[in-house]
Amino acid sequence: MCENPGAEFDESQGQAVRTELNRLLESAAFRTSKRCREFLEYIVEHTMSGPIGSLKERTIGVELFQLPPDFDTGQHTVVRVTANEVRKKLAQHYLAENGTYRPVTIELPPGSYTAEFRWKTPAEETSAPATETPVPAAETPVATAETPVPAAETAVPNLETFFSGPEALVPNAEKRETQVPARPKRLTHPVIVGAMVILALAGGLSWWRWHGAKASPAAARSNPTLTSLPGTSLGRQDLRMVVGSATSYVDRSGRVWGPDQFFSGGSIFVRSSERIFRTLDPDIYRHVRQGDFRYDIPLAPGSYELHLHFAETGLADFISAESSGEGQRLFRVSANGQDILNFFDVVADAAGANISDERVFRNISPAEDGFLHLSFTPMRGTAILSGIEVLPVSPGKVRPVRIRAGWTTSWQDSSGQQWQGDSYFLGGNALVRTTNPAREGNSVPDTALYASERWGHFSYALPVAEGPYRLTLKFCEGHYGRGNTGVGGLGSRVFEVYCNGVALLRNFDIFKLAGGEGRPVDRTFSGIRPNAQGKIMLSFVPITGMACVNGIEVVEEAK
Repeated sequence: MCENPGAEFDESQGQAVRTELNRLLESAAFRTSKRCREFLEYIVEHTMSGPIGSLKERTIGVELFQLPPDFDTGQHTVVRVTANEVRKKLAQHYLAENGTYRPVTIELPPGSYTAEFRWKTPAEETSAPATETPVPAAETPVATAETPVPAAETAVPNLETFFSGPEALVPNAEKRETQVPARPKRLTHPVIVGAMVILALAGGLSWWRWHGAKASPAAARSNPTLTSLPGTSLGRQDLRMVVGSATSYVDRSGRVWGPDQFFSGGSIFVRSSERIFRTLDPDIYRHVRQGDFRYDIPLAPGSYELHLHFAETGLADFISAESSGEGQRLFRVSANGQDILNFFDVVADAAGANISDERVFRNISPAEDGFLHLSFTPMRGTAILSGIEVLPVSPGKVRPVRIRAGWTTSWQDSSGQQWQGDSYFLGGNALVRTTNPAREGNSVPDTALYASERWGHFSYALPVAEGPYRLTLKFCEGHYGRGNTGVGGLGSRVFEVYCNGVALLRNFDIFKLAGGEGRPVDRTFSGIRPNAQGKIMLSFVPITGMACVNGIEVVEEAK
């Protein structure tokens, strides 16, 4: 039952509430946020001692946050922001306890600043309706929007999905359905047959776990199911997975991403309606694993390139006219015990919330036990992750980045090189022409590249590993000129290109440099290095008309 706010408490009830309050203040959800701790303590104490209705936004702002009595609630949103954050922390904390009995729980109803106390007895707890019991992730693999789903302690790998083409997706879906049978609601006839099946399954599972632990004790400790697939060989193939997803996914460039596996710890959030910038595959970033968690990924010996994908979609309560959310979530990422990201802030790294953020690391190899061990450790708030790619490369090398601007799928040139569909952009417009503007007879190969472009005022944030690169920008004037719809010509399109804040091209006129419309022209720059956020930031700034680009190529320079 819920105690009415402002009602008098007897001594035992008051002690129970304060005991629960102290337990919450020292929990993982609250101990890293001084502001949320003070807010929760303030509203609980005032709910117990103050008159009904005394907890108002202005009162809290003045007494707790030391704002002036006449502060503008439209500009100073700290009370509402903190209340929303406390509500989420309370919900996540109690959900993580998975129904553990507490004599009293503390709630903060939406639209109110007055705490509510829900009193329970052991009898009520055991007879609570099923609708109040959190459903484990194994029974509900896909979370609803804004709803955390407790993760299973270990994940049973389905390796064919990771290392097969799209044709493997349907068979794997069938296997996933049969791996975790639905729990029957009641005993069915015949009972003897059911008992025999259960005994057989239990015996098989015991042998499976014993065999896996015997094969690799170190791996079994971190994730006992990883070595329990006899005869499975991963090989050196591309591995991609959408963190927090129970199904496979094919991205715009035709690459297959497997479901979430090899994890332990953390919980899942799915925010299905979030708009994510700098990507054509927002569904990858709408799935999030958060908390304190790890991945133990089995790999064949060799060198790999690691890509980690992030997007900050959970700090809406912190974003206002005064704050963009930096500093609210900090965490550490390590690979095989070595830190690769420290005090990592996704908002600061991506330059905003709801922006896809990709970090790339070279010289990644499995540990001595044959696993890549990735740890995500909270420092403030919780750690988050949306996607993992582990790509085999030659030792010390990284893969090139090739972008066909304005194009929505992958494209292969005459040399067999793969170009991604338009990616990592912010701003501008995609354009695909029905007629290729590149004139026939050009000596430039692969003129099909110039049938699409991005134009306007825009930027690209290209994720690369540390090192020097050669950058090539590809242009062709397809709008201005006598043979084009834009008429004009010399001087009709003038723009500048900056890389990490340094000008690469000033007063750049494609028409002038190429000697007319429909003539492809490249501009190549050496010694390009990523910024502190691991990106090659390209900004295309119009002066006259609009900036444009047809293709971007980033290739590692020989050392």
